[in-house]
Amino acid sequence: MSRGVKQEDRAEWERRGGRVRFDRKGRPVYVIRKQIGGQRFEVSTRRHTLGAALAEWERFEKDPEGYQPGGPQRAAAVYLDAKLSEEFLAWSEAPDGGGNTARWVGQQRLYLATWAEALRGVDLRRASLVEHILPPLKKATSRPQRIATLKRLYSWLRKVRHTLTPSEDPTLDTLSVPQNRPEQLRRPKAVPREHVQLAIEHLASDRWRDLLRVLAGSGMHVSELERFAADGTIEPLPRDGRAEGAAGVLVLPSTKSGEPLRVAVSEEVLAAAGRVLKAGPFDRQHFAKALASACDAVKRPDGGVGIPRFGAGQLRHSIATWAINAGADPATVAAFLGHKSPRTTKRFYAANATPAKVPTLL
Repeated sequence: MSRGVKQEDRAEWERRGGRVRFDRKGRPVYVIRKQIGGQRFEVSTRRHTLGAALAEWERFEKDPEGYQPGGPQRAAAVYLDAKLSEEFLAWSEAPDGGGNTARWVGQQRLYLATWAEALRGVDLRRASLVEHILPPLKKATSRPQRIATLKRLYSWLRKVRHTLTPSEDPTLDTLSVPQNRPEQLRRPKAVPREHVQLAIEHLASDRWRDLLRVLAGSGMHVSELERFAADGTIEPLPRDGRAEGAAGVLVLPSTKSGEPLRVAVSEEVLAAAGRVLKAGPFDRQHFAKALASACDAVKRPDGGVGIPRFGAGQLRHSIATWAINAGADPATVAAFLGHKSPRTTKRFYAANATPAKVPTLL
């Protein structure tokens, strides 16, 4: 034994490259000495026994730069690289994960690539909102989508991967997704009923006609119709609550909230939905082109040809407008469309819907 340390313990430590010094009380202190990646480290473990010092050495090797002797180990850095991006995107598309459509996942891939470039070499644990995140957003297009993608990534790292803590998320409670002024408030978006009927009649195939019937009779988003065509089901109406005019229920396997979506529909829409399920997935772009061609081909009663083109996505807004104009309660319309609050329905369709007439003097 030499000055309070066993000779074999000292020899074992020095074989690793470390050294032993002594403090003012004469106790041995084990010091780590090692060169990693061209950088030389020499740091005290503050430990006085070989066993405790070896444990510190193991902690040191996991993160040399973040090593704190005798204290909590700094968590490993997290970088937005290709591997992390692909793992997030796989979760985003999985039904038991984010449940997003392939189209949105594809857009997320593009936004992640721009974030990976902007945050190159930046540890996501220590990213600064002011220094690292806000500057790339100043002149960026699709700002809301870029912010939503980054916030979703951080949320996934916190809640699913459990890699980050809330305090390590610079977007939490500090960066909000800008809310675009709804297009319905900028210009009328509702399609006249007769135009939808004319488009159905002039679509080039039964396949496209059935898809438009389902949209016009269910209020689905086009992305929801895609999910329904790929993996939806049909259920009978509940015996204790038959909706007036309804013949069955269309069921989407999942929504963004993780819950299945059920919509009661008429007999005509139910039949069309059955044929949509039998035919399976459809090409969204081909559907849009077919609808545009149908609008152009319409022969109007006045002898003219063509009606203003409309997109499949406008059917959802049109349904709400038609319903409110017919006197439907906004809360009922909100429930049918899956809005979280009737206020959303009121706000979106105030520009299009006509308030009901009330008794007046004249």
